[in-house]
Amino acid sequence: MNEAYCRRCTREGAGSSRRPFALPGTSARYAPDRPASIEHIALTLSFDFEKHVLFGVCRTTFSAVGKALDSLEMDADHLHIKNVRNAAGKKLPFDLAGGKLTIELDRGLAAGKSSTVVIDYEARQPTQGIYFISPDKGYPRKPVQVWTQGQDQDAHYWFPCIDYPNAKATTEIKATVPAKFFVLSNGVLVSTTHDRTAKTKTYHWKMDTPHVTYLVSCVAGEFSEHTDMLGKLPVAYYVVPGREADGERSFGKTPKMVKFFGDRIGVPYPYARYAQIAVTDFIFGGMENTSATTQTDTTLHDARAHLDFSSDGLVAHELAHQWFGDLLTCKDWSHAWLNEGFATYFEAMFREFDQGADEFAYYRFLLAQRYFDEDRKEYRRPIVTNVYTEPIDLFDRHLYEKGASVLHLIRRQLGDELWWKAIHHYVAEHQLQNVETIDFIRAIETVTGRNMLPFFDQWVFKPGHPNFRVLYRWDEKKKAAQVRVEQTQDTKDGTPVFTLPVTVAFVNGRSEQRFVMELEQREQSFTFALAKRPEMFSFDPDGDVLKTVELRVPEEMLIRQSLAEMNLSARIDAIRELSKDPNLEVVEALARVLSGRSFWGAKAQAAAALGTIRTERAFTALVTARSVDNPKARRAVAAALGEFRGEEACAALAPMLARDGSYFVEAEAAFSIGKTKSKKAYALLMKALSKESFHDVIRAGAMRGLAELGDDRAIPVLLGWTVYGKPTFAREAAIPALGKLGQGNRKVRARLIELLDDCNFWARLAAIDALEELHDQTAIPALERLASQDIEGRLKGAAANAVRAIAEYQEKPAELRQLRGEIEKLKESNKSLLDRLDRLETRAKVKR
Repeated sequence: MNEAYCRRCTREGAGSSRRPFALPGTSARYAPDRPASIEHIALTLSFDFEKHVLFGVCRTTFSAVGKALDSLEMDADHLHIKNVRNAAGKKLPFDLAGGKLTIELDRGLAAGKSSTVVIDYEARQPTQGIYFISPDKGYPRKPVQVWTQGQDQDAHYWFPCIDYPNAKATTEIKATVPAKFFVLSNGVLVSTTHDRTAKTKTYHWKMDTPHVTYLVSCVAGEFSEHTDMLGKLPVAYYVVPGREADGERSFGKTPKMVKFFGDRIGVPYPYARYAQIAVTDFIFGGMENTSATTQTDTTLHDARAHLDFSSDGLVAHELAHQWFGDLLTCKDWSHAWLNEGFATYFEAMFREFDQGADEFAYYRFLLAQRYFDEDRKEYRRPIVTNVYTEPIDLFDRHLYEKGASVLHLIRRQLGDELWWKAIHHYVAEHQLQNVETIDFIRAIETVTGRNMLPFFDQWVFKPGHPNFRVLYRWDEKKKAAQVRVEQTQDTKDGTPVFTLPVTVAFVNGRSEQRFVMELEQREQSFTFALAKRPEMFSFDPDGDVLKTVELRVPEEMLIRQSLAEMNLSARIDAIRELSKDPNLEVVEALARVLSGRSFWGAKAQAAAALGTIRTERAFTALVTARSVDNPKARRAVAAALGEFRGEEACAALAPMLARDGSYFVEAEAAFSIGKTKSKKAYALLMKALSKESFHDVIRAGAMRGLAELGDDRAIPVLLGWTVYGKPTFAREAAIPALGKLGQGNRKVRARLIELLDDCNFWARLAAIDALEELHDQTAIPALERLASQDIEGRLKGAAANAVRAIAEYQEKPAELRQLRGEIEKLKESNKSLLDRLDRLETRAKVKR
């Protein structure tokens, strides 16, 4: 599942203080016992697409484990159970209560023996597990589709099952649909039969490789098929008719990915075929159903969007899951990083293979920044923890981004040869099994002979990451570089003082010397004898360690490092450090990065640094860079110009909004125009609301800009964009904008509360976060109702956290809230000055 791709609502105004990860009173959770082992699940399905009803027959073959069974307990929720029979057709007594279906067997089943139950059931107007998509008055052009979504524990909302990932079974599905429809499910298509009288087709799919319940899938609708052959392996994708070119643009690299993963892992793609199908209104980015990934159709994009938007990450992520998540599946949700961390890192490794080292390094940098953002603004937790409210709560930046970053560090510590041997052993040894983190640890130890427990104890089973302060000085008499490393992270929450090797590099011209420092204490000093004073010094030059770092290094060395066409991660560290020292030499160096032939990520970071510096010369450098070639770099320039206020900044951004080759540059310019607080901003943004674009990104950027502008005239306009029937991405952008702009406005609060019951999942999620942003305690009852009554884990969790945040906010005296707000504004406006003062004081101490 690609949660990172999802349109998650982020609260830009969120505070910097962490809250506990789990809600108060949350207890540890463990995998359930397995008194019965499910061997095979056969589903016979038909649908009423107008009334949104699933008609199902579930034939489940199972065996008793450990001791004899008199009854079978299955998960089944929001299902109408019509009758239950044994294999011979004899009716069996059953009881359905509390989401559990208990079936009394006609005779005791001895341990190790098998039996079969057949359940006739219906799912009527389901809201979970299976989703009916159809046109309505608001969206008359929607296609008619049905699709399922089982992760994390939603399979039992569309068929009775034991809905937990600690066991696997073979499956098959027979689905009858209108003759013009296609059905995709797991495994291979055994047969297609026609009923010309009823004008229906029945598709029979069979999966002979055992897989967990949440990966069982069924998708039906009108689709256009494209199939490539990778040797004897069919690699197919399905899109709605008319979007074939977008499908090729989005999914065309899939065969290349299949070959790359199979070759590197050393275990070929493990199923008879691979398919992807793009569906409407999908509630995640993608879902790795075994051999049949469901993708959101929002990943399909036109040629203009393709300038700086790609589906490759999403496609690679879900494909990697076919090994990590499907062939090997976490036994317990607390170990879900074995699914998601691996898929995220393998997605990154395909980027390295396909696009090169700089793209790989910069992508890893972005992964780290997303994790740091969650760690700083939301909460800190171990990657592996069994204390959570809902399983979906675990699917966060710690699981995906931090998990991937930790895997990269393992790879670098082992070296590529041992890394790939360990991965091969892990997959080959545990294929078709359920795994825990200890299985991966032992796989590495088997191949390398290294005791990996200390590493995993720090990085996986404990929270946090190292925060380094690195002080460098040159001793001319001794011809030696002196490096002092301090770990400044707070350890009160269980974050350790890390023990790990870190590389340092000293550069003169094209000559580079590297050394490895073994860090194990709060503060350590190292001395390196060198032939001459180095021109550059870098700490962890390849960015292999998940960390934050302050570099106390002479400015001239940082400037050289920022301009050097080598070690992108070291350049970024230098650029970010230089942003704290807004003198003319620094600004000129950053301007040179922007105007040179640097990789676009370096230019993007230089632009961000100039936006932080906010001097007149920095502004001039950004204005000059508005025509930089790469659209991602131009987007960064537009964002940086938004750090300036007034008419001149707005005038500089207006041409970027008026016309750019990239949708996303125009969108960023719109957002930044709002931040300038210009008198002309409102008119420019209102005009931008009429622009059509991919995912409505320009319109969304204008809405974000209106929220930043703080002009109340925008409130009725934004309210109008929340109406059901407006373009979905525009609706989803208007809602958080109202949360930022509408404090104290009763109409805004009332509309946001209405949206908690909207038909669109993303609108509901946005409304929750917008109400939290309003800090209005009168919204608490509606949020509490959603948190206690809804069945969607993400909505429940978001609502509960919103209630907590609003209550905490209201507990603060009004005068204190206002004072703290003013302090934060002062800190922000004087951040660069305070950073410079801190650096000067530190340098003075070093010289003494």
